[in-house]
Amino acid sequence: MSSPASRLDAFADAAFAFAVSLMVVGGSGTAPDYASLVSVMQSIPSFFIGFAIIAMFWFAHVRWRALRGEGDWLSVLLTLALILAVLVYIHPLRAMSASFVAFLSGNGDHYGSELPKMFAIYGAGFVVMALLTAALYRDALRNANASATVQREAMGQSYIWLILAATGMVSVIMTQLKPIAYFAPFAYASLPVTIGLFASQWRWTADEAE
Repeated sequence: MSSPASRLDAFADAAFAFAVSLMVVGGSGTAPDYASLVSVMQSIPSFFIGFAIIAMFWFAHVRWRALRGEGDWLSVLLTLALILAVLVYIHPLRAMSASFVAFLSGNGDHYGSELPKMFAIYGAGFVVMALLTAALYRDALRNANASATVQREAMGQSYIWLILAATGMVSVIMTQLKPIAYFAPFAYASLPVTIGLFASQWRWTADEAE
């Protein structure tokens, strides 16, 4: 018989897979003409962005389970909250991905003043998702059977997701500042630097922490 944790993880995996299916390119089921084929091909960059972000959160949940073990009621509650968030988050994610690609390609004029608002809604969703993921890794610290090294990794991962949440908040604030509102998504470009610096300085094993 499957354990409660494995059934919960299967539910989470299905939710993430469903979110990816909502991002899917094309999907009409009929043979496209040339114009519709070009339209589908143009949507690939936005699909890639959305897929990468969903995959990032999914992998974080997989890694959390490896650190947490079976878990308890709080683990279930946080996972269910993450599932709910991703199923709601997919809608602004799709809109942001499409509008951001349009902005980069110079075709975002038809969005007008609504573009920063879309970035703000997406950023708020990103912050919620990142905070929930950080909370999951904090929950992993409650694993009584975890080694000191596992505890260090869980703590480090929670800090990384707090960095992600803080970056999302900066992006949301930028959307409210008219001179730089349209450049709010570029705040996320700082993540490889900030996370890279943190990861290089954090003592990931118990031996390093001593």
